[in-house]
Amino acid sequence: MSTSNLIRLLLLALIWGTSFMLMRIASPVFGPFLTTFGRASLGALAIYLFARHRGVEFHWKKNAKTYLIIGLGNTAIPFSLFAWSALHIPSAYMATMNSLAPIFTAVFGFIMLGERLSWLRIAAFIMGLFGVAVLVGIGPVAVTPLVIAGVLAGMGAAINYGFAATYTRMFAKEIPSLATAAGSQFAAALALLPFALPGVPHAIEHGTSSALLSVIILGVVCTGIAYALFFHLISTEGASKAVTVTFLIPATASVWAWLLLNEPITPGIIAGIFIVLMATAMSLGILKKPAFLSRSLSR
Repeated sequence: MSTSNLIRLLLLALIWGTSFMLMRIASPVFGPFLTTFGRASLGALAIYLFARHRGVEFHWKKNAKTYLIIGLGNTAIPFSLFAWSALHIPSAYMATMNSLAPIFTAVFGFIMLGERLSWLRIAAFIMGLFGVAVLVGIGPVAVTPLVIAGVLAGMGAAINYGFAATYTRMFAKEIPSLATAAGSQFAAALALLPFALPGVPHAIEHGTSSALLSVIILGVVCTGIAYALFFHLISTEGASKAVTVTFLIPATASVWAWLLLNEPITPGIIAGIFIVLMATAMSLGILKKPAFLSRSLSR
């Protein structure tokens, strides 16, 4: 990876790491749906303007269904689940659940595309679940029904990411990536609008400048600019290298939350993150079986 793209990768990890902390600030004030609607709307506008600057064609009518399904699976549902979980679990927990997305992508590749689900990926799935159990069991937060629900919501978001990634591979191959990003964000914002509107009166009455700034940063920076960085990395370095940002996000999310929200970084958090990231590495093929084990299994 070139030095400039390595800097972009680190910047992307720093940006996406802040998103969980920002949801922890905005969601209690605006509610999960209004927070997510604001993020999707601002993100859609930012990506759209950038895409138009690049001369990207959207073909709205032709691609409407694809934009809608990807928008629901990649933005509206997972962003809302994370925004709700932000009410109950720390940023590090959410970022770790986010890291499960490549594992669920492999599962949906098996279900929807008939791709081979190797023993290594099956082991990665089991190991990922074990890592989540370790994180919750010995983490700094008492295990309550709401904490468990928050963790399950985060896992639900990762499941949706896995589905959306596989659906995108199946039906959005011919659509420019920036068009898919902008179109899906617009579709997500439209889908979220009916759920977000009831929260507007409360937001007007009780909104704070810090919560509003958090939503703006979530939309413009964590969605708009981050997508531009991510797609640049995919186009210049390939998806396999771009997705390695997954390994950096839990650490950056934990550090941001520790610095700005006083959320602790404990041995339990470190252990849970480590196990989940090892499982993700196995799922992506970055961490492979030792050669001697492969030879022994082939005999």
